[in-house]
Amino acid sequence: MFRYAEIAAEIGRTRRSGRIGADSRMVWGKNMSVWSGLRVNDQSVPDQLSHKLIERIESGVLEEGVKLPSERGFIELTGASRTSIREALHDLERRGYVKRIPRVGTVVSRQDRPAMDQNLFGDLSHSQRVIREVMDLRSVIEPPIAGRAATRRSDGELVLLREPLEAAEAELAKARPSVTEMQRLDVAFHSGIARLSHNAMLTRLMDVTSEWMAPSRGATLQTERRMRLSVGAHRSIYEAVRIGDPAKAAAAMSDHIADVSESINALHPIDEKDHEESK
Repeated sequence: MFRYAEIAAEIGRTRRSGRIGADSRMVWGKNMSVWSGLRVNDQSVPDQLSHKLIERIESGVLEEGVKLPSERGFIELTGASRTSIREALHDLERRGYVKRIPRVGTVVSRQDRPAMDQNLFGDLSHSQRVIREVMDLRSVIEPPIAGRAATRRSDGELVLLREPLEAAEAELAKARPSVTEMQRLDVAFHSGIARLSHNAMLTRLMDVTSEWMAPSRGATLQTERRMRLSVGAHRSIYEAVRIGDPAKAAAAMSDHIADVSESINALHPIDEKDHEESK
């Protein structure tokens, strides 16, 4: 069994002697060739890096207790940004492939990965997990906001929902509706719901999280079916808010988010083969 205290002691000795630094060959492992081939391109950098490191860990190239390079070391090896490096390492830590040791760094770990990978997001890639986490967030915050909007809105404020809704219906009637315009109108409708709640903090929350929600509105996820379902759901939400029925408004929003999640899952299903292999 690898003893983490040994690597901590070795780091201390080599630093005091001045022979090597924290990003040295000895700290990373004697064979620096295991770190070759980690350079990534500009697309899905966290996905690529975590995948490459997982391959090395599962194949035994990176053994238990091996200390990973520092963030600066990974930047030099991969050409990726510090943010992307952190996201990839956080993904590996959450899935049990690495462990952070105080005053030592990040080392390869051999925790019970099957149990950890059987959670809600464990078998998904980083990009898939972000989308599902976003939809999970939306399912928590948006239905109650819609319910509050139904009881607090004034008649004059309904235009905040009616205008983007009617514009989306008109856009959808075109032979080739603009995906970009449909995305903009979708954001405007949901932002309008928050404003009708007359709660500055809820409005601010929706504004701040709008960027997080962008992946769930990505162009590759905007099929014609999803756009039609969304516009139909927006009509149901609007009518519930218009008549001042908070329960109906919240339920309509909850159904809407569930339908969107189902549509996304249909486009990006979990690969059963990958699921079995991860066990």
